[in-house]
Amino acid sequence: MAKLKKLLIGALALCLTLSAAACGGTPSGSSVESTGGSTGGSSGSTGEKKEFVLQIYSGGYGSEMWNYVLKKFVKEHPEYNVVSHISNTVNDAFKNRWMEGNPPDFVFLDGNDIKKTTWLEEGLLYDMTDWLKTATVYGSDEKISDKINMDYAFRYTEEDGNEIIYGMPLVVSSYGMWYDETYFNEKKYTVPTNYDELVSWTQKNATKDVPSLIYPGVYSGYLVQGLILPALAEVGDEFYKKVETASDPEVYVSAEFKTVMNRFADYVKMTNAVASCASMDHILSQQEWLNHKAAFIPNGLWLRKEMAQRKEIPEGFEMRYTPSPLVKQQQIILSSAVTFGIAKQAKNREAALEFARYLYQDDVIKEFVKQSDSPSVAKNVNLDGVEISDVLKYTQSVLSNENYKIVMHTGSWGGVDTVFNDGVNSIIADEKTVDEVCEELRKVAAKQLS
Repeated sequence: MAKLKKLLIGALALCLTLSAAACGGTPSGSSVESTGGSTGGSSGSTGEKKEFVLQIYSGGYGSEMWNYVLKKFVKEHPEYNVVSHISNTVNDAFKNRWMEGNPPDFVFLDGNDIKKTTWLEEGLLYDMTDWLKTATVYGSDEKISDKINMDYAFRYTEEDGNEIIYGMPLVVSSYGMWYDETYFNEKKYTVPTNYDELVSWTQKNATKDVPSLIYPGVYSGYLVQGLILPALAEVGDEFYKKVETASDPEVYVSAEFKTVMNRFADYVKMTNAVASCASMDHILSQQEWLNHKAAFIPNGLWLRKEMAQRKEIPEGFEMRYTPSPLVKQQQIILSSAVTFGIAKQAKNREAALEFARYLYQDDVIKEFVKQSDSPSVAKNVNLDGVEISDVLKYTQSVLSNENYKIVMHTGSWGGVDTVFNDGVNSIIADEKTVDEVCEELRKVAAKQLS
């Protein structure tokens, strides 16, 4: 296999392969098609108009923010036939088109079944580096690269050493542990901030009916992202970089790595620590958590939006986000962004790049913040007057808390994530030891580098 290609910056980036930066929870029937001047499902020729095709995953963040900006774009660009495929199954539906060399022009790099790693390895995503040197926000002279925090852009190093910018950030993303503040106040519970407190909390408060933790066993990357990776990041920056880039296979069998994994194993094997959730997907585990079938759940910032769309949040339930308590001392927030990309083989790259300029207009930025329940990647956007949820307000206070260390998370590490995700399930089920899982991680990382 070719030498492992590393994602260099960006963040939690689209989650791991199975977890997705936002999950597929949008109700069926939410697919939207917008065309310049007409409505319909056809993606064929429309006379002289050049077709502009978008692939947008709506699970988690919904479709409202996309419909908002698409309406503006369609109105001001009648020369394009805009066909926007927006649904929570769109990534699976477009899978063959990417494989067959017929991708959409624009893609929201989020959701289940995004084959980002494969697309990068095969050179299927457009490098926006040169474009960004002069690209301005639509309707102004302000350069996009000046308006937003470019630390959140997703970069990738190709085999020849060339670095590309393939993912442009829209809103901030992060995984953490979630709890119901109302419930905790009623029970007079204190939120654990480190491993010793987590163990103590579980011993004192967890019960068979309300265990300490629930997670989607089908998508165990949520647990890796929200609970384990922050504890690994606490070890040190260089160590963590090796872990998440899979650049040094031996890091997975190191004493430092095993210490964190043994800490995790000791916790999950405690009485009433983990709910029976091996067969649950993200929606079912979230429903169980909302019904107080567990105290904590690992998840991303889209959680409130996703469950609000389904009208499943109980009255009085106050969702709150907190960093992983698996750390020994320093709480860590892994910060990332939700991004978009453009296909290298796009048939209408001109329209895709023009549309991208709209995404950084102030009103569009505010709409994305409002609809996504996530902080903006823009440096100086005044959100006064923007209707945002109390969950976002609280999350912003957590993300800006100087007591927490912010670590950028670069995202997928190739096939290592699948082994990691399967491994945590095996540890919880007592099917494999920590040493066995660590050795499997070392082997797959070594194979990728060979």
